[in-house]
Amino acid sequence: MKRDKTPLPVSYYEILQISESAGDIEVRSAYHKLAKRFHPDRNKDERKLAELRFKIINEAYATLKTKEKRDAYRRIMKKNRKTHWNGAGRPINDNINPHKQGGFFANLGRFFKGQ
Repeated sequence: MKRDKTPLPVSYYEILQISESAGDIEVRSAYHKLAKRFHPDRNKDERKLAELRFKIINEAYATLKTKEKRDAYRRIMKKNRKTHWNGAGRPINDNINPHKQGGFFANLGRFFKGQ
């Protein structure tokens, strides 16, 4: 199943829980830590949710793993922030706080469990 190219409501930096100034080593370290934690084989009770989390983590890492890719991602995000607005006149990304109530993955779990 292919995911459409609509940007996620949070940035890949927030998914990997790193700053936008992170270097190659920090990105790789964050990826490995999250990949181990959310690997589907380690989360057999919630396998479908774990697979989705793992896909998102891999997509974030693939996008941010080199300096050139991070620079390209920053340009795309800067362009999207200028063009995507909600009805209240604020950028869409400003309405979502992934660190509230357990972070991005906790909120993703609540979405799939219907909470």
